[in-house]
Amino acid sequence: MSVKSNSSAKPCSAVKQYNGAPTIFVDGVPIPGAGFWRAPSHNERYLADFARIGVQICWFSIGTESWKASETYDFSELDAAWERMFAAMPEGYFIPRLYLRPPDWWIAAHPTELRLCEDGTPYQGTEDEYLQGQTLPSPTSPVWRSDTLAYIRAFVQHHEEGPYASRIIGYHLSNEQSEEWFYWGGPSVDYHPSAQEDFRHYLKAIYADDAALRAAWNNPQVSLAAARIPGYQERRHPQEGDFYSPTAQHQVVDYYHYKHELMVKVICEFAAEVKRLTARRALVGIFYGYQLQPIPRGQLDSGHYALRKLLESPDIDYLSSPTCYSGRELGTGYSYFMSPQASVRLHGKLWIDENDIRTHVQAPGNEGFGKTTTLKDTLAMQRREFANALCNGAAFWWMDQGGGWYDDPALLAELERLREMMAKAVHCDRSSAAEIAIVLDERSVMWRGPHKGLQSFEGITDIGHIGAPVDFVLLEDLEKAQPYKLYLMKYCYRSNRTVLEMLDRVVKRNDSWVLWLDRPGWVREDTCTLGVANTEELTGLAVQLEGGVAGADAELSARLRYPARQFAGWTSVYLKELPTADDLRRLCRAAGVHIYLDSGDTIYADASFIGIHTACAGAKRLNLTNDGLLYDLVNRHEIAVKGSEPVVEMEARATALYYRGSAKQWEQAQR
Repeated sequence: MSVKSNSSAKPCSAVKQYNGAPTIFVDGVPIPGAGFWRAPSHNERYLADFARIGVQICWFSIGTESWKASETYDFSELDAAWERMFAAMPEGYFIPRLYLRPPDWWIAAHPTELRLCEDGTPYQGTEDEYLQGQTLPSPTSPVWRSDTLAYIRAFVQHHEEGPYASRIIGYHLSNEQSEEWFYWGGPSVDYHPSAQEDFRHYLKAIYADDAALRAAWNNPQVSLAAARIPGYQERRHPQEGDFYSPTAQHQVVDYYHYKHELMVKVICEFAAEVKRLTARRALVGIFYGYQLQPIPRGQLDSGHYALRKLLESPDIDYLSSPTCYSGRELGTGYSYFMSPQASVRLHGKLWIDENDIRTHVQAPGNEGFGKTTTLKDTLAMQRREFANALCNGAAFWWMDQGGGWYDDPALLAELERLREMMAKAVHCDRSSAAEIAIVLDERSVMWRGPHKGLQSFEGITDIGHIGAPVDFVLLEDLEKAQPYKLYLMKYCYRSNRTVLEMLDRVVKRNDSWVLWLDRPGWVREDTCTLGVANTEELTGLAVQLEGGVAGADAELSARLRYPARQFAGWTSVYLKELPTADDLRRLCRAAGVHIYLDSGDTIYADASFIGIHTACAGAKRLNLTNDGLLYDLVNRHEIAVKGSEPVVEMEARATALYYRGSAKQWEQAQR
């Protein structure tokens, strides 16, 4: 190897809280979370372009091509790619993204280790999974797990002992469909014997003995030693309308808890090994938590609804996803992440936004998925995406998926400015300014049948047009979160005594407002019941199946246009269907939430920054709480705030970025 680096010392990298947001530190120094992704086969001049505009971190993808045979590895092609990357970005840091799908020879050599359908035949991947009939390993196969750990060890040791170690600050682990850790095969898998045994092991950790299992499953014949994974048809057909029966289908609910937690178990096993091999000096990141994005084979079988468990792992530093594919249109759209970002942040993890929005540049694969057709629109889109990351305490990488997506000098000049903004922003207060919590209960997904009723990912774009910033947070994290003025219980279909007591203690106080959607608390887990009585216990409102509500206050309900009732310390409001942005804005205002914009445009805001993306042209009256100055980061001038309502003229489908302070304060931000 002839790769040269400017230091032989391995950098010590970590994610730490800094000025209100998780931040990447390298050797004790915070660095801006603005990176670049490439494939090793792409022309290195595109990487050199990003090095020239000051981007410090490069992610690149690599599979198992170097895994040639059992315990046999050849990294020479990868070493050659390193030489080219170092030449293009000699001062940069790198994070290899390691895709762990085993090579074809491994599959052929291990026909008894494959994931199986219910009839015992190996599952064959399909085109929408980016496969063409290939068979795949069972995630519970001890042989696959052991061999994959061996490959991870070989890969990491090769890099840690090589000349490029001084520029590597982390490793990104990926697997399953589209490298994003949702199950190949979805509901069709996995019935491998090792999966049956692993499920029984999981049950033994939950139930003390056979008697406890029989009572929960309402089955006098079942035992911990012989419990079986529920069949495909049983899992596809809930017996209580949209919901699984708590008395007749508890085995299905238990299985889905297991299935999601299994994905996290595998991830954490691999992540822990990377941490051990690097003496915890390197970051470990993954794709996970896609609860605000439709997943091809459905949320229920995705494996992405054990986020809270994953966030408790000390071996994961950051999570990532592409920016949501819904809402990518300019003007009427809304840039948001696929995961509840406030929960990720609460656990000290960094969220990294994969900005794969297609640009106006003619380049391979640069079509669809929010593509813009002019430089002007590309700049507006990139600024909106930047505002989302900036104001939500996140980092990002620009993803050059086909090679050359950013090959325009004017576009690169704008990206350089955005990178410079992020470099300064790291040193500003990036605490959340949200007074609205959008609450998701990931455990509720286990109780609802596939594709039934409202899904956790629906209605997000309207939320983005309220005119005020929001935090997306897991129900189980509300005790860790800041208090909010309004809670939208967007996906909360189950309750138990622990949940009820937590909500009484944390949410139903301080004159907060709680908006309940659809059938909140419908399933009471600890009493194995479901129905309107459970909803009334949770909400204080008697919600009927046909949509009527008893016990509401007539005058308040008429004013809000929704059934509502005021209790000591809090107000309960019931929404049968997804609300519009206008309805949400009206309810937020009634709850005392600070509304920045009444115009239906998108707002992003934290303690130091404000971003606006317009749906239509006109004068935008920005409602602020204090007189003072705003600094326009795009046009580089100050705006006087008098009477707390500066008016800014904006075109349609445009994005403005503001710093809450003067030009001088902004210039001094990084000093």
